[in-house]
Amino acid sequence: MTDAPNPGAVAARLRADAEDVEMEVEEALGRLEALPDLPVTEHVAVFEGVQQRLSEILSNVDDA
Repeated sequence: MTDAPNPGAVAARLRADAEDVEMEVEEALGRLEALPDLPVTEHVAVFEGVQQRLSEILSNVDDA
């Protein structure tokens, strides 16, 4: 056996990681769907929560 990376395995892992990240982003953005049902005074908290979650996701991608 060699220590050389298997390109197929690396590509599969990257695809799975990308799908996970995409799902996390969609979930974060999905929180915006609640805005029409909320008073405008609560919108800022929702935007801040979504922004925080997206920042966390991006940070995790950068660390990978």
